[in-house]
Amino acid sequence: MARLIHHNESARVIDSSFPVADTSLQFFKDATIMPATNTIGEQVLEAVVTGPDGANRLFTCTGIANVQMSLTRTQEQTTETWTFLVGPTLPRPQFYRAIGTASVSLQTVDIQGAPAGFTVHVVSVEADWDDESERVEVRVEVLLSSDMIGVNINQLRYWVTILAKI
Repeated sequence: MARLIHHNESARVIDSSFPVADTSLQFFKDATIMPATNTIGEQVLEAVVTGPDGANRLFTCTGIANVQMSLTRTQEQTTETWTFLVGPTLPRPQFYRAIGTASVSLQTVDIQGAPAGFTVHVVSVEADWDDESERVEVRVEVLLSSDMIGVNINQLRYWVTILAKI
């Protein structure tokens, strides 16, 4: 448990009784709209802060989202939005705001001949509270294009910050 030392040198225990992340896919009811995935290696750092409107906790979550995007040499472009859950379970009154960023962390490329090229673009990242799971749902839109190259994207690295009132 984390401890906060006050000016009078006495310690106050910080409430950090949040459950370990459940990265199962059970919360995604309509996975045909956006591909849903699970996460691995999530790490959550909790800090006591003084934020707006009584917000007093800042959770920083990092990890890897497993994805499966690919283009063959004959395909030109695809765009997919992947969704996954991160961070602790928070009832709606405790959630204040979340932001996130993501990048491709595992890709493979099959080049045969020249000239050839490919582009991977993280178009957008959104992070917001999900009412079914009571966790933060992250949506990452990825554009993949290629010219005479086979490309596979297998993992996204994410960083999400959650501001909460505990």
